[in-house]
Amino acid sequence: MISDNGRERARRAAEAMRRFIKSRWEERDATLFLTDRPAPNRKRPSAVRAPAGQPGRSLQPPAGPPAGSPPYRPVTPPKVAIRSGPAPSWTPRPGPGAPPRGGAPGPKAPQGPKRHPSGIIEPESSEKGKALLALYEKIKDCAGCPLKATRRHLVFGMGRADTPVVFVGEAPGEQEDNQGLPFVGAAGHLLDKVLGPLGLPRDRFFICNVLKCRPPGNRNPSIEEMEECEPHLFNQLKIIAPKYVVALGTFAAQSVLKTTKPIGQLRGRWHRAGDFEVLPTYHPAAACRTTQFRKVLEGDLALLKQRLEGAGAKSSS
Repeated sequence: MISDNGRERARRAAEAMRRFIKSRWEERDATLFLTDRPAPNRKRPSAVRAPAGQPGRSLQPPAGPPAGSPPYRPVTPPKVAIRSGPAPSWTPRPGPGAPPRGGAPGPKAPQGPKRHPSGIIEPESSEKGKALLALYEKIKDCAGCPLKATRRHLVFGMGRADTPVVFVGEAPGEQEDNQGLPFVGAAGHLLDKVLGPLGLPRDRFFICNVLKCRPPGNRNPSIEEMEECEPHLFNQLKIIAPKYVVALGTFAAQSVLKTTKPIGQLRGRWHRAGDFEVLPTYHPAAACRTTQFRKVLEGDLALLKQRLEGAGAKSSS
């Protein structure tokens, strides 16, 4: 326990401390130092009072430069010469097909073949193209089967009418139905990769399907649908009159050859069907699923290249 003498000494020390602080600091600072009460909202003084015997420091910035510093000399910015006359015009760098800066016309940029909305390339350039375009205008609003109600576009075909080769698929898929063009999905891209090394770009042949409208859900074509669409296919073949027809898949091969044999028994050799020869092979969609089918497809299409080059075995009846 603290004795009375201790309490008295503590009280006297605290009182001495208060008198010391009060004599040297403002009442506001002493109150803030000794208690937890917030300071009153008063205007802050412009200077802090220092203890006795020490010079006070002003909080205001000095009115001029420090003593002994060189006099202030303003810096004059350099004069910039202003060009008179009209502002120079900006000339873009000429691109392909644009005339160079000298004014002489440059080489024209290469342009691809013009394709009709039907998919036929330059139909007005030949009699076959005009006849094929007339057939498209005749069947573009076909409503011969229930597929009219579920399709978005009739997929007539794509390519040139003056060609010795026609590729025939089974039916349009989702991408083909959206764009109105055959073989523009994954199967079409793989077919282009296979035909590229063979020297057969898309603009050198004509490609179409047995069915001109997409079956819902990409299901297999029905017998009724094929019987309804087959006349359109054979009218296309009659107009184009190709030398070679490549049947892609079971339904295309059976429709063109009028047979019920599976594609495994038909592929890999040439068949005669009227005035043209038929080469059945697997559909590119099957080649997208397995590497084995892709190798078979590449081998079968190599027979087409041999026949176009004047080589190859004769077709069977």
